[in-house]
Amino acid sequence: MLCYHAVSPTWQHRLCIQPDLLLRQVRTLSRFRKVVASFDDAFCSSASVFPELERLGVPIEIFVCTGYARDGASLAIPELAGDNPAELATMSWDELAGHVDRGVLIGSHSVSHPHLVELNDDELRRELNESKAEIEDRLGRLCSDLAYPYGEHDERVRLAAREAMYERAYALRRPQGGQYAVPRLDLYRRHTVSRTLLRAVASRA
Repeated sequence: MLCYHAVSPTWQHRLCIQPDLLLRQVRTLSRFRKVVASFDDAFCSSASVFPELERLGVPIEIFVCTGYARDGASLAIPELAGDNPAELATMSWDELAGHVDRGVLIGSHSVSHPHLVELNDDELRRELNESKAEIEDRLGRLCSDLAYPYGEHDERVRLAAREAMYERAYALRRPQGGQYAVPRLDLYRRHTVSRTLLRAVASRA
């Protein structure tokens, strides 16, 4: 599973990738194995590549922070302070429902995108349980998947994900905890096609 965030030909942020580069990465990796494209944070810009991914037969999954899934919301976390709010615009529930109707999967990325390992037990349960429940209520679909914000997890967080009744939870590159730390390959604008291949090989070593 590949991990992306925002998609734009002009925004020069480390979390943002140009659409043509993303599609070249996907096409190249698809020659060697089946890939799934996942998009953390539910940035509106990510939808720009969905039609081409669908034409390529690549499954898509969006991991949404439910606290921002409303009209006109921008992801407001300390790490993005000072960035253009327009670039940080996130999908509303109506937009997410439209993607579901096209076959896109929706998973949880928590309520507010915190550092889960830093939360107390009650806060951790709220972030995982409430986000799952709201996705299921709003979209009428089972929410089986969780992607940890920042890819951060430990034994306590993995146990909380299991207790919240997620079937699996995604981390980043290297597997560390079975089905509650499933690896994803995170790719960015600095990863040319050749670097993407090297990164994919290294992630499986």
